[in-house]
Amino acid sequence: MSIENEAKKLAATYARWLRNPQEALFGKQGGRGIVMVIYDKVKSAKTKDEIIKALDLSQYPDLDKATYNDLSRFFDELINKISQFDDQNAIKFTIEAFRYFQIALFTKIEDINKGYWA
Repeated sequence: MSIENEAKKLAATYARWLRNPQEALFGKQGGRGIVMVIYDKVKSAKTKDEIIKALDLSQYPDLDKATYNDLSRFFDELINKISQFDDQNAIKFTIEAFRYFQIALFTKIEDINKGYWA
């Protein structure tokens, strides 16, 4: 399986489990949520250590407990996956995972609004 497909699979799995996709994407005030903020940091990262630092949820204190826990599980798995990669592939994997994670969360929000999710 390619790095991109593995990243998409990981992102899709954790997007399904996220209980509050609205908060993760748009925050409590309806602006930019933690996922978008971290995605910007990941895109500008040059090393695997910078990615791991960006994924540290302790620097984002205003999250609901459920969102914090759900994202912690995703980020722990993401860090576990990239630990086996060199810096370049770790960055590529993480960017692809975040890109697809955002798409999956947008889709989930649309499905919730249409009544497909309970």
